[in-house]
Amino acid sequence: MIDLALPSDLSVMFFLVAVSFVISLIVLFISKNWKLSVIIFSVLSNISFVMNIGSEMFFLNNIEWIQYFTVFVWPVINLVLIVMFAIEYFKSKKA
Repeated sequence: MIDLALPSDLSVMFFLVAVSFVISLIVLFISKNWKLSVIIFSVLSNISFVMNIGSEMFFLNNIEWIQYFTVFVWPVINLVLIVMFAIEYFKSKKA
């Protein structure tokens, strides 16, 4: 049975991912730039997963691989996205 009095780490993480999705949608509607929106969603979602790295939810739900992905792979993906976006941005400013 699920205790609704105290939110579990998993529900807090899903809430933070939902908040990052809403923030990225707001950025999309304001700036009309879908690439910036994707980068913001990716970075904020990564932060929400990193905040829960010490949690036991990964072991209890048998999803330990997400911890390794969050620490080693996801930041590299974010850096590549940011560099690609910055290169495209500066090329468009020169032209």
